[in-house]
Amino acid sequence: MADENVGPSAPIVSVRPGRNRLTEEDRMLQAAKRERKQKHGGQGGYGSDGSASDGGLGHGQIDDDVSILGIPKEEMTENVRSAIQMLLDEINTLRNELLRAKNHEAYLEEQAEKDRLLHVMRRRAFMARMGLAVRRVDEENVPFAFLYIQISNAADIRAAYGHGAVESLMIQASDALREGAEAGDVLGSLENFDFGVILPGDTLEAAENKVARLSAIMSGRTFSWQGQNLEIQARFGDTQITKGDSADQAIQRAKDNLQARS
Repeated sequence: MADENVGPSAPIVSVRPGRNRLTEEDRMLQAAKRERKQKHGGQGGYGSDGSASDGGLGHGQIDDDVSILGIPKEEMTENVRSAIQMLLDEINTLRNELLRAKNHEAYLEEQAEKDRLLHVMRRRAFMARMGLAVRRVDEENVPFAFLYIQISNAADIRAAYGHGAVESLMIQASDALREGAEAGDVLGSLENFDFGVILPGDTLEAAENKVARLSAIMSGRTFSWQGQNLEIQARFGDTQITKGDSADQAIQRAKDNLQARS
């Protein structure tokens, strides 16, 4: 604004209802604005003095040609405009703070759902997502596929090398799965040493392609434990989620497919 006396310390301008006379300074200011509008065809947002010249503005900008908060345009002196702009800025600040708070809440919720060690969804949260998937298949005809992944050598590694070794194995397996996952895939822990992957929008053919991709990534992974080079051994099963399925039924069908492949 051209007026230097603007901000929290600026005096409050009293607007008396029924006032219909402008000061000479206001008349000159309005005339200058009209001249700018005619010159630029009524377009252009704020000028160098901070005045508005665009007829279609949203929150945070003030239009000269409409009544703001019940104040007619002839009462919109620079001080009134500044006071209203301060209020709009404060509203925008509060809105941004609310958005940040909601984003932080969503982040905390996501962290609570994730396994801190494996960085995939905990079983309970994952089963809730499976429930949502089967509902969408029933109600919206959205295709969903599902993968069941079993780390088949986990029990042997635990028996031979202990809990720390199998923990490292599962971390490596989780890293490989997350590396091979695509946007939208939902990874989660299931029972024992098993994982599940929900594939929104995918057919069984797409699920088969995903199995081949993940199998190739995981089969090449090894890790060192107490001087031993250990590898990941995984088995895969897949299924298409169909209408009338429950989450447990879809998981069991993929697990049966895994057994049939062995």
